[in-house]
Amino acid sequence: MKKIKYLILSMLAATTLFSCSEGFLQEQVYDFKSSANFFENADDANQAMIGTYKFLADLYRQSMIEMLTQNTGAFNKHKLSTVWISGTYTSATKDVYLTWQYAYQLINGCNDVIVNVEKMKEIDDTTRNAILGEARFLRSWSYFILVRMYLKVPIRLKPTKDIESTMVGLSPSEEVYDQVIIPDMEFAFAHLPLRRTDANTGRVTKGAAAAALSKVYMTRAGYDPATKQFSPNAADYWVKARDYAKWVIDNGGYSLVSDFGDLWEIDNKNTSESIFEVQYLRGINTGSGYPKVFTPSHSGLAAKGGGWGRSRCTQKNYDDFANQYPGDYRLQKAFVTIDSLSGYIDIRKNKFVPVYPSPGYNKKSQSWPYVGKWKDPDAPDNFAAGNNFIVIRYADVLLMFAEAENEVNGPTEDAYNAVDQVLERARNADGTPREQPANWERNLTQDQFREKVWNERRFELTGEMKLWFDLVRRGWDKFRQFKEDDNNYGYKPIKHGVYEKNMYYPIPSLEISSNDAITVEDQNPGY
Repeated sequence: MKKIKYLILSMLAATTLFSCSEGFLQEQVYDFKSSANFFENADDANQAMIGTYKFLADLYRQSMIEMLTQNTGAFNKHKLSTVWISGTYTSATKDVYLTWQYAYQLINGCNDVIVNVEKMKEIDDTTRNAILGEARFLRSWSYFILVRMYLKVPIRLKPTKDIESTMVGLSPSEEVYDQVIIPDMEFAFAHLPLRRTDANTGRVTKGAAAAALSKVYMTRAGYDPATKQFSPNAADYWVKARDYAKWVIDNGGYSLVSDFGDLWEIDNKNTSESIFEVQYLRGINTGSGYPKVFTPSHSGLAAKGGGWGRSRCTQKNYDDFANQYPGDYRLQKAFVTIDSLSGYIDIRKNKFVPVYPSPGYNKKSQSWPYVGKWKDPDAPDNFAAGNNFIVIRYADVLLMFAEAENEVNGPTEDAYNAVDQVLERARNADGTPREQPANWERNLTQDQFREKVWNERRFELTGEMKLWFDLVRRGWDKFRQFKEDDNNYGYKPIKHGVYEKNMYYPIPSLEISSNDAITVEDQNPGY
């Protein structure tokens, strides 16, 4: 038996259960009963299900943010490089392990709900299947994150009851998709409700499952870093990706909010555009870390007077956006700006601090654009902000549909119309008509449309942890070229590491050390 058991012990931690008497967003400690005597009726099952969302919040709170922004070639860290930018992270890097750990804690919580709810007697089938669909959605989504980031992972479908039950070998991503991700998400799609009442806002729905399945099939149609090739079944996968996205458009009841900027107001949670959103409450252990990671220090936009600016947009990524759509309203809302100028007020000196591209920005300090989508000046501490995180929103699905439709049929009118909705919202936001972003001319080739919709995704979804996944599924040539282009752009450009192994992450050393079914020879290539 291996000596290091930290990972296993963390996975054996009991799932905390919550009450929703005041609504899903206002969680209170419910009980610390064991599974053996807790699952007695539908209310117990419901409370247990709500409890698993704590682990979803942990997964999205901190560890993945820098991993999935700075490893893209579109983000940097002020003055200093990081292991994510340089590509020198290892199997012992803390966040590599923490992301893995949080995902498996969520999986374990879901497994506990699934096993116990399946055998309950005091529950009707409709309620049972709805709760099982919710648990299987979150389990599927956790494995979807894991296989995209780590390529191969242990498949654990029962609650972790003892150390021996954690000794499971690695399965390749193909098996994880076929055995867990797709069947779980299809079950969720079949049994989840179309809508949630106000008290349960934030819990996953049928539309979230359809949107997730569209993402799954888009990913499977793309490049697989494990085999270093695109899927031979890509044509079939693109059809499924398109059809699920179309279902969301036709049946989900979602709509774009009229003002892009409203998406990022801290009080505008769970809007008509939100399909899958991680819920946070301002406070210690319940809040998020997005303002702290993205906003400038001494700006008053995050806890303790400002953020760390750890993930900042590069000059090239900003210029690509601004040059494509000069004057785009989204530039004012996606980045930190004051009166349409890129910059912020230093609250210590009560002085405007310009950042790129405003005149007078400090080249020596590499004052590049800060992402401004998440702000919480009233957060009581770091990673205690009240900002939710939208995992999937309707604009994302419109662009997914457009991309998939183009792959199936070329740039059809339906594909153009889906993109038009995103562009028109940006062009007419806040009630002020603008010329940009203009609708695309209806004369693009399939290749041209593919490139434009890919770029539109990185503009519309700036900082929302989508770009790394989108780069990987476009293949090594795209991944490499994107980083190399940024390395050769602007004043004193940061030097991103350009390594093929950075299209995935290493299996954490703590997992290898603690799991007898995994050896060092099982490690991903290059680590």
